[in-house]
This record gives sequence, structure tokens and C-alpha cells, in this order.
Amino acid sequence: MRRGFWTVVTLAASCAAAAPSPAQPAGEAIGVRSAARSVLSERAPAIVTVKLLLRQRFIAEGREQHSAESTLELAGTVLTPEGLTVVSDAASNPAAMAGSPPGAGVRLDSETGEVKLALSDGREVPARFVLRDSDLDLAFLVPEEPLEAHPHVELVEAVEAGPLDDLILLFPLSKALNREVGVLVTAVRGVIRKPRVFLAIDVFDGMQSLGCPAFDAAGRAVGLVVLRRSPVPVRPSGGFRDMFDLLNPVVLSAGDVSGVASQALAVARGRE
Repeated sequence: MRRGFWTVVTLAASCAAAAPSPAQPAGEAIGVRSAARSVLSERAPAIVTVKLLLRQRFIAEGREQHSAESTLELAGTVLTPEGLTVVSDAASNPAAMAGSPPGAGVRLDSETGEVKLALSDGREVPARFVLRDSDLDLAFLVPEEPLEAHPHVELVEAVEAGPLDDLILLFPLSKALNREVGVLVTAVRGVIRKPRVFLAIDVFDGMQSLGCPAFDAAGRAVGLVVLRRSPVPVRPSGGFRDMFDLLNPVVLSAGDVSGVASQALAVARGRE
């Protein structure tokens, strides 16, 4: 089950990497690149790596067949000076991403153990999850002890974008590359307006940027990259487009993220 899912991921990434990029006038491209460098310089410290101890159990016919523990690393964006951080809910829960065909009699359960925020200054700070919204693919966590004036991204502006508008994405590179924050420029491939506004983007660019912010060419925060999942179970037809029903990275608007973040803060403060 999991092997098949990641095969789909690989195929989608390969197809996306092979797709040609839209041409841009030279002056416009230079302007966007300059803006991207500024965004990287100013906003990179707000991009963190979240480390999770993940306990997974494979259940078949009501019985546990296998269990394992592993450390998962994923990208997060710090939203407040005290350290409220948002990640992709799906990225933090591989069991939800893998799923199970209806009536299959098998499932993969996952449970989160120790959680740490790996900050840009080298510190690793214990944290805890306070709220998940699987419909919007958002999960929020806070450090066990509040941070002090940490660099963050305020997702509050109502910034609109249209098809083929440029977006600047930040994301942490791999552990082998010291988790340096990378930057790329991608284009809006479409605007989805129901049940809410989403910006569709390149599959490969989006998958590596899950949980990270998107900015426009003026450096304003447009929203957060999340995974848009089908509201109903996907029944594979054997067609090539099946992979795109599973993998739909989109940009969720800053306003929508901010609304759920306010709830997460209220939950966190209610425990304090």
C-alpha cells in the first residue's frame, strides 16, 4: 500500500520536473528574482524543521501485523514571535496520506511521540501539537516554552493572485544540505474558488514546499502551501490522471490560515 503511494509521488514528481516552464520577458524575470532574493534574506529564519518521533502500526483484519518507530522531518512556518508554528497535516501524518481502499480490511495507524522544532540558530526546542484541521491540511504546534521575538511570517494580508502570476516559495533543503532554506519561483496554474479559494501550483514545487509560505512578486505573503485532498475516497481507475487526484498542492490564502491559527492560539493559551 505505501509502496504504491510513493510510486505515484515519484511519477508525479518526474512528470512535473519534465514540464516546460512558461517563458517570461527578461526584465520581468530579473525583477522577480530580485524580489525572491529579498524574501529569502528576510524570511528564511521563519522556516523551521519539525522533528517528529512517529510510531506506526500496520493493522490487517483487526490485528496488528507490524509496528515501527521512526523520526520524521518536515517543514514548518513560524507565525508568531512566541513560536506558533504551522505544518501540513498530511505531511505530519503519513497514515492519512497513504490511506486505504474502502473495504480493504487494512489500515496504517500513526501516533506522534516526541516533537522538536529545529530552529535556524541551531537550537532544538521541545514542542507539542495543539490543533489539526485535516480539511484544510493544517496542523499547529507550539514550543513547550515560548520563544522570544523569533522571526516569523504574518499571514494576514488579503493578497489576490491570478493564473500565471509569479509566486515565490521558501522551503528547507535536506539534512544532507544542512537544512538551508531554498527558494524558487513558480507560477499560479489555476484559481479554484469553491469550496474556498485555492491557488493550484506545480506538483513538484508544491510537494517540497508543503507547510511553507508563498509570496507574490512584491514580497507580500499570499498564503501557505498545503495538500488539497479529495473530499471523498479516490477509487483508482488505472488512468494516468489518478496521481493528480492524490497529489494537489495548492496555496491556501493567508486569511484562511490566520483564522485557524487564532483557534490554535486559543487552545494553547487555554492549557497554560
